[in-house]
Amino acid sequence: MPIENMNSTSTYSVGLSPVLVALRSCFIAIIALLIISGNILSIAVTRRVTNLADSTKVLMTSLAVFDLLVGFLALPSTVASALDGWPFDVVGCDLVNLLITMCFPMSMFSIVSLNIERFIAVTRPYKFTVWCTRFRVILAVLFQAIISVCYSFLIVVASNEPAKFDDILQLCNFVEAPFTIRIFTLVSADIFPTISMSYIYYRLIKISRQHEQRLNQNGNNEANNNHDNKALKTFLVVTLTFAGCYTPHLTLKTLTSLGVSTPRSLSFLFFWLVISNSMFNVIIYCLFNKVFRQTAKKILLERFPCCNRSVAPIEIEL
Repeated sequence: MPIENMNSTSTYSVGLSPVLVALRSCFIAIIALLIISGNILSIAVTRRVTNLADSTKVLMTSLAVFDLLVGFLALPSTVASALDGWPFDVVGCDLVNLLITMCFPMSMFSIVSLNIERFIAVTRPYKFTVWCTRFRVILAVLFQAIISVCYSFLIVVASNEPAKFDDILQLCNFVEAPFTIRIFTLVSADIFPTISMSYIYYRLIKISRQHEQRLNQNGNNEANNNHDNKALKTFLVVTLTFAGCYTPHLTLKTLTSLGVSTPRSLSFLFFWLVISNSMFNVIIYCLFNKVFRQTAKKILLERFPCCNRSVAPIEIEL
């Protein structure tokens, strides 16, 4: 039986009609399935493409793995939404909350690392292959995972409350976290990374334009420069999407901790916008990277050959 109206695991009941509960459950299920399928495809494509540096592949794969984990963690919310209550025990609620708290900084660190890697590729092209080796980047990803675990445990300890099932968000989290925790999360997980990455892109765009002007003056081949610019634009859109997804939710949570009344529907949409960020990266890669898009199409046609059937032209005798 789902756990409802228990102070240890849930907030007060929303009281939605069965139709709205069904629509909410379908919405959550679609997001979870798109995240899972999209990031599995992203991992497969990243392993197969040849025009990416090994360091970029490692970072893109780690980001996809963390986003994939978010998709799996969204699946219990589908069941909870359908039953209109948390169907698992208190331990399950605490575990989901802890893993979600870990996944968000892992994704954030991966995006920051991709930006730093692009910065080195543009500003130090001759040292890039020496500094950003596959082994070093793997060590950096492991270090990020350790930092993310420490970050999540810090949030858990500082919150000083058990995780509860929030029947507005349909997920276990710290419903009544104090203002200090909310403002710390807003600054550390959104404002500071966004400002830092914005500065990096400002420098990158300025340097890239100067480099392009020198190439034009010398009449050199601009193939490598164009490739760097495409990668730069792709990860810039990834960064802006990250900020656009995280900022509304974290800001709303901070205001709520101050006692500001916020619409329940807005809280739900902003939170699942954060979750949806885990599927947006794959869409961005397909839109801005032709090789990624073609490789993804090739893999899908290999796995689903029925979609590759062509209709033969019909000859009409006159």
